[in-house]
Amino acid sequence: MLRKCSMKKQFFIPACVLVTAAVGFVLYALGHPELSFSWSTQMTYIFYGVYVDIVVLLFVLAFWKKRGRLYVLAVILELGAIFFLVQSMLTVLPEGESNWYLPMALGLNCIALCLNAAQKKREVK
Repeated sequence: MLRKCSMKKQFFIPACVLVTAAVGFVLYALGHPELSFSWSTQMTYIFYGVYVDIVVLLFVLAFWKKRGRLYVLAVILELGAIFFLVQSMLTVLPEGESNWYLPMALGLNCIALCLNAAQKKREVK
């Protein structure tokens, strides 16, 4: 038997609008490589990471079901992992320099997985 998926439109519609705006931005940017932002590249990457986090958060909230506190903490840690993963993908460092974004993303992801396992163990009992 299929369960009905409850979706909250007040979060889903803005998330879809943000994804559409991001696709439009990328298409426009590909056609106009001569344009740039007036701030540093690092600030641009931070804005991209925050933007991706907001979109993911809106999609999570759109399909949110009432869960425990550990689940909320795991979602917050996963958003942090996504932020650092985006930063890791966008940051190009000179050869020989280490990028600490990827280990941070992997660490947050591992902690979130442990919290999810603890939550599932509690639900089984």
